[in-house]
Amino acid sequence: MNDSIWKKLPDPALLDFGVDRSGTGYRLEKMGNVVLIRPLPSTTARQQNPELWEEAHAFFRESRRGTGDWEFTAPPPDPWHIEFPLHGGPLQLHVRPSPSGQVGIFLEQVPQWQWLSKITPKGSRVLSLFAHSGAATLALAQAGAEVVHVDSSRQSLQLARRNATASHLDAASIRWICEDAQRFVTRERARGNTYDGFVLDPPSWGHGPKGEAFSIDRHLASLLTDCAQLLSPTAQGPILLTAHSPGWHHQRLATALASALQAVSCKMLPISSGPLSCMDLDRRQLLLGGFARSSGIGDTSQ
Repeated sequence: MNDSIWKKLPDPALLDFGVDRSGTGYRLEKMGNVVLIRPLPSTTARQQNPELWEEAHAFFRESRRGTGDWEFTAPPPDPWHIEFPLHGGPLQLHVRPSPSGQVGIFLEQVPQWQWLSKITPKGSRVLSLFAHSGAATLALAQAGAEVVHVDSSRQSLQLARRNATASHLDAASIRWICEDAQRFVTRERARGNTYDGFVLDPPSWGHGPKGEAFSIDRHLASLLTDCAQLLSPTAQGPILLTAHSPGWHHQRLATALASALQAVSCKMLPISSGPLSCMDLDRRQLLLGGFARSSGIGDTSQ
């Protein structure tokens, strides 16, 4: 495939996905004019465009230890970043290939960033937990929110700050905190601090900086309840919960979020939910998780 055809393909984009001849699942993505092959163990679909896979620039080769190495046909761009247009302007996010096979960007989350950019009231105070590389935080800040960004990984925190710089949001009102999510929320409740909304994308399991264990199955419900307790009586949101964990489909996320919010509100709150997904060039949907969200306990529009 020649360069002119590559340039016509959307960027960033999921190009194709499916199992190879050995039955191993992969996804083919284009990010910043670089085509990547990454593992996708959950798929049983068949790859649709073999000619695209042959032209990939980078391949992640997984080891038995759960990590792996990236192989590039040429040095990647430096800086290597991609642009996402949002309601308040574009975000510039760096691509950072890691030994886990992740690249610091989750294409299935783009509609959620767009929603945050559009729905967040200017001047609101929002808590961003498990904030990773900061895209949700930056969408909130771009809309004019005061954001408290919390993540237990210093590397992720550094990448998020680089993304803020690339997106011209250095002067935005963001507090960068490396801390365990549950520990931080507990402290905020003890301090009497309140928020207008919260955003969280919890992992299936993980550890805080001091070894604090987190399991979505064991700890999400109590964490959501504590987050709801941080909301002010007139909180206008946004409230967003996303997850990529098996068994946590969007209906289950919506039920968990509704239960937590009902504990602090005397009315039934409107909650919408749906899948986190990407569409490839053949318009096939790749389901990668779910979301549940609400505009806040102070919303009077519904």
